Amino acid sequence: MLNLSLHTPGPMSKRVAAALLGVPLFLATLWGAYSLSFNFYMEYWWMPLDKYGVRTSLRWQDIVFIAAVWSVLLVLFYVSYRLLKFAFHRERSA
Repeated sequence: MLNLSLHTPGPMSKRVAAALLGVPLFLATLWGAYSLSFNFYMEYWWMPLDKYGVRTSLRWQDIVFIAAVWSVLLVLFYVSYRLLKFAFHRERSA
């Protein structure tokens, strides 16, 4: 039989993998939140959308889309937080 214990990643490599996944995910989440907020401000608050020569306000589809995207961003932020917490967690001394 193949001894899989030699090929399984140790605790340090799991932490490195968690850090390599957590940092880009955290940065992507922050960038997504910033761009979503900036686009919302520019398109709906500062200068409303101009369609067919008429300025339109928010529709229900826009509100549902923004709520869905923010929900996904919050979940991704939590996942990145947990990955980074695992990667940089100190073990307690006995």
